[in-house]
Amino acid sequence: MFYQVVHSTQGRCRIRVPRLADDLEFAENLNRLVESLQFVTKVRINPAASSLIVDYKVSRVNLEDAQKYLSTCIEKASCIQQANLIETSNEEAIEESDLIPEVNQWRDLGLPLLSLSLAIFAAPLELPPLLIIMAIAGAAMPWFNRAADSIVNQRHPNIDLLDSAWMTLQVIQGQYIAPSLKTSLVEIRRSLRGTVEEAREQKALEFLNYLHEDIWVQRDQLQPAVRAIELQVGDRITIHAGEIIPVDGRILSGSGLVDCSYLTSIDTPIHYSLGQEIYASSRLLEGELSISVERTGENTRLGLIAHLMQSTPVHDTHIGVQQAEFVKNAIVPTLVLGGTIFAATGNLGAAISPFQFDFGSGIPISISTTILSALTYAVQNGIYIRSGRVVELLTQLNTLVIYDSALLYINTTASDCIQAIATLQEQGITIYLVSEDSLAKTTMLAKKFGIHANHILAESHPQQQANLVDGLRSQGGCVAVLGNGDCHADISVSLAFRGNVCTETADVVLLDQQLQGLIYAIAIAKRAMEVVYQNTATIVVPNLMMQIGGGMVLGVNPIWNVIVNNSSAFIAEFLNGSRPIFDSIVPSQHKNNHKTNILTIPATSTELPLPILNGKNLNQQPLTQ
Repeated sequence: MFYQVVHSTQGRCRIRVPRLADDLEFAENLNRLVESLQFVTKVRINPAASSLIVDYKVSRVNLEDAQKYLSTCIEKASCIQQANLIETSNEEAIEESDLIPEVNQWRDLGLPLLSLSLAIFAAPLELPPLLIIMAIAGAAMPWFNRAADSIVNQRHPNIDLLDSAWMTLQVIQGQYIAPSLKTSLVEIRRSLRGTVEEAREQKALEFLNYLHEDIWVQRDQLQPAVRAIELQVGDRITIHAGEIIPVDGRILSGSGLVDCSYLTSIDTPIHYSLGQEIYASSRLLEGELSISVERTGENTRLGLIAHLMQSTPVHDTHIGVQQAEFVKNAIVPTLVLGGTIFAATGNLGAAISPFQFDFGSGIPISISTTILSALTYAVQNGIYIRSGRVVELLTQLNTLVIYDSALLYINTTASDCIQAIATLQEQGITIYLVSEDSLAKTTMLAKKFGIHANHILAESHPQQQANLVDGLRSQGGCVAVLGNGDCHADISVSLAFRGNVCTETADVVLLDQQLQGLIYAIAIAKRAMEVVYQNTATIVVPNLMMQIGGGMVLGVNPIWNVIVNNSSAFIAEFLNGSRPIFDSIVPSQHKNNHKTNILTIPATSTELPLPILNGKNLNQQPLTQ
C-alpha cells in the first residue's frame, strides 16, 4: 500500500495516505489503531489532504521508531478492512441453503423405495430396464431439480450436480441397485432428520404453552392467588406439594423434594432447601416452598431453551461457511478429475467414483445437532450463548477484559471469583482489568483477584477502553469483554439481571451472575467443536478410503460406496452428534505453559506489535510478557 512521510519532526509526524481521501472505513480503522499507541497524544486525519497527522511524546519513543509504528498501523488498517471484505464476500456468496441440511417427510420415500425394489427384483422377475430407469429417474428428480436451480438461479453448481451425474452414469452402465439405494438411504436420513426437527419444534411449543398455562399460585400470605403469567420479578410465591413451579427463583423458606426431569432430564428427585435456586417446570413432590421470583415467562431457563429450539441459531459458524465454500469450489475440479481419469483409463466406474465424495454434509450435520445441543445444555447450566458462531469463538478465546464494575455484581464470594480468574489464566486466557478509578485503587483490586499489574487500565475514559480492546484484537487475539457491551470485542459477556435475556446484545449471558459460568461456557464450546470435528472425520475419512481406494483403485462395487457414504453420515448425525456429550464436563484445573498474548518487541524484529495505551498514567511500563 502506498503512503509517504511528507513532514516529520521530534514530537510530530505527517504522512500522506491517498486512500484516506475516499475510504471512510479505512480512515476509522487507522484512527483507532494509531490512538491505541501508547506514545501518541493526538491524532488528526485530514481526508481532503489525504494526510495523517500525529503528535507523540518524544520521551517515550524516538523519531525512527515512531514512523515504524505508524507504518505498522497503516498496514494493519488495510489488512483489517481486507479481512472484513473477504469475510463479507464469503458470507454473501454462500446461500443459507448451503449451510442447512435437507429435510424431508416419510411420505417422500415412496418413489425411492419403489425404485430400489424394482432394481433388486429386476433379474428374478425379468423386469424391463425402461421401467426401472423411469423409477430411478423419478426418485432422483429432486436432485436434478436442485442441481438445475442452483446453476440457473444461483449461477453456481452445487453438490446435487455431482450426485445427479453419478446416478445418471451408473444407470448408463447398467448399475440400477446403487443409484436406487442411494436415493432410498438419503431420503431415509432426511426423513429421520425431519422427524427429529418436528419433535424439537413440538417440545419448544410445549415449553411455550406451559409458560402460558393458567397456574394459580399464592403471592404471599396477605394476597390472594394469581395466575403465573401475572407474576413479576420480586414477587414472593408459595408452592405446595404436587404443584408445578412456574418461575425461576430462589427459595426463601421451606424445603422439599423436587422433580426436575422436565427441564434437566435428571430422573431422580432432588431435595431443595433455603437459599437454593429453582427453575420453571420443576414439580414439588413433598414439602412447601416460599420462592422469590427472579425470572418469568420467556426469560426463564425453560423459555430460553424454547427460544433456541425455535430460532435454531446454529448455521452462522465460520467453519460452516468455509466448508460450504470448499464444497462449492470443489465441484468443477471433481468433474474435471473424473473426465481426466476416464480419458486416461477408459474406466467409467473409476472415473465417476470421486463424484460420491461427501464433504458437503459433515459440517451441516454436526451443526444441526451438536451446536444446538450445546446451546440448550448451556442454558440448563446457567449460560445463555447466543449462536453457533459464539460457540466457535469461545474455543479461540485467549483474552478477557473485565470492567471493575462487573466484579461488584458477580453473584459469588471473592474466593470463588479469584479461583475462577485463576482457572481462566491456567487455561491460557490473559485477564485485563479496566477501571475509571485511580491507579492505586485499580492495582489493589487487580492484586486481590490475581491479575498482573501490567494488565490494568486505570483512570480511563470510554475511548481509551475501546482502544485497549481494538489494540488487543489487532494483535490477533480473540477478545471477550465482561461488563461493557459497547466495546467492539469478539465476544461480549454480560451478567443477567432483570429484563429480557433474549433481546440483550451480549453474546454470552451469565444467568447466575457467576464468573464460573464463563469457564463452563468455554468447556461446553470446546466439547461441541470436538464433536463437530469428530463427525467431519467420521464422514470424510471412510469416504476418501472407499472412493479412492475402493472405487478408483480396486473397482469395488458402487453399492458398497453408497453404504459407506450413508452409514458414516448416519453415525455422525444420529449417534455421535446426538449422544449426551456434555454431562461429564468439568472445567479443567490443569496448568499449561501458555503465556500472555502480548508479545515483547524483539530487537531484530521488522514487524512491531502495537503497544496499548494504559490510561492516563503514561509512566507505567508497556504491556509485555
